[in-house]
Amino acid sequence: ARRLLLNANYTYTNSKLKVGAGDTIIFADGTQFAAQDFFRDGSPLTGQSDHLVNFQIGLDNTDRVSQQTILVNYSSERVTNRGPAGTPQQPDIVEKPGLRLDFVAREEFKIRGKGVEIKFEVRNILGTRYQEFQTAGERRIDINTYDVGTSFSLGAGIRF
Repeated sequence: ARRLLLNANYTYTNSKLKVGAGDTIIFADGTQFAAQDFFRDGSPLTGQSDHLVNFQIGLDNTDRVSQQTILVNYSSERVTNRGPAGTPQQPDIVEKPGLRLDFVAREEFKIRGKGVEIKFEVRNILGTRYQEFQTAGERRIDINTYDVGTSFSLGAGIRF
């Protein structure tokens, strides 16, 4: 029997640093610095997207291994690294993950009485690029930006 699978979730997070005038940073050698020299009050936490969306739709066979699934993921921009300290402090380095579309399929067959499973995957179908950058006013400086490409994978396993 075949069944339709639907999964979805959305997460909203609003995370910010709180840096006050009296806050200090203590380095390993004991030297102290004003936290405001390294962090900006109200900056988002590193690695935290404000918006995360995951959606999955697929078909599944309850009698044997047979699955076909489409996965859609979206992440809004997130800070990956704090901008280098200095006067003035440089802007944070931001990643733009964007939208990603994947397809995964698994099928099991019998060959001479043995279970053979074939798995096929297509990842990043839309060809979403990896983008890390800094912005200063209207200017954007790419730090680490490249084409990830679409990947295809085919695998097989056998049970004895």
